[in-house]
Amino acid sequence: MDSLCCGVFAGNSRELSIRSCLPSLFQAEQTHRSILLGMLLGAGQSPQLDSALIRQAQAERRSQWSLRGGLEMLPQALETHLTSRGISVLKGHPVSGALEVSLGDSSLEADHVISAIPASVLSKLLPAEAAPLAVPSAITAVSSSACPGNDVGSWLQTLEASGCVLSQELFQHQAQKAAATQLGLTEPPSYCLVHPHKNCIPQYTLGHWQKLESARQFLAAQRLPLTLAGASHEGVAVNDCIESGRQAAVSALHR
Repeated sequence: MDSLCCGVFAGNSRELSIRSCLPSLFQAEQTHRSILLGMLLGAGQSPQLDSALIRQAQAERRSQWSLRGGLEMLPQALETHLTSRGISVLKGHPVSGALEVSLGDSSLEADHVISAIPASVLSKLLPAEAAPLAVPSAITAVSSSACPGNDVGSWLQTLEASGCVLSQELFQHQAQKAAATQLGLTEPPSYCLVHPHKNCIPQYTLGHWQKLESARQFLAAQRLPLTLAGASHEGVAVNDCIESGRQAAVSALHR
């Protein structure tokens, strides 16, 4: 379980909520009192969407996907699609309120807001009653090293922020230690590139679903025209974020 949690959430399995991180496993256990039996019987599986691309992926047994120019091509394509239809896309403007976007000398008031910014940032913009919305994030780094006689390898690491200075040297040392322990590569690398990422992946700790439900109840009770989306709530993977955005759009259109 630790390897799964580290690989997906870059977190500690003892602190994460299985109900929020792996809802299908949670539902399988709740339904059949056994994760294996529940998964075999299909418990916890959400209804599958259907499209020509999905059917093609299933026929070709694709397990993963990406884009030739990197995943950043996805938001770039979305921006192009929207602007070609006369929709303004504002970037680089700080948010100064839940329903107001600062535009330098002016501001923009919205009829409805779909927020995909980190929950820790959004919680500072909302009233104190919505403070439980704050979600912690992991500090990670990707270290790519080239060792004599071996290809370049990458390791994703998580370090505790307390009691240590998060420097590139520290991450590099941890990566070399992992390479020696797991791969038997004891020689110093020819070169090593380290890319730290602070507040990178949201952590769904115990009670996360209750915090999320409390925040949604608060928004409904106050009738705030605000819909939550993004990685801070119900899935950190790209697919989860896409589905979160789709559901948020549907919810906003039906208000």
